[in-house]
Amino acid sequence: MIAIMDELDPHTLRVAASLVRSRAANLKLDPRMDGLQRLGAHRTLTQLAIDLEVSADHVGPRRRRRPA
Repeated sequence: MIAIMDELDPHTLRVAASLVRSRAANLKLDPRMDGLQRLGAHRTLTQLAIDLEVSADHVGPRRRRRPA
């Protein structure tokens, strides 16, 4: 059974933003796209990452690391 979350998890949103940013960074290595396609994809993915981070900031604070 799949449980439906009532609230978004800010940590999950930040991880998703990080994954999107890494994909955007790897676009220049994709030989299937020309320069304009890469530029458009890069801009779209960058905006998605920004939107995810803003949503994460709105949902909850960053996790703080415990001192060792």
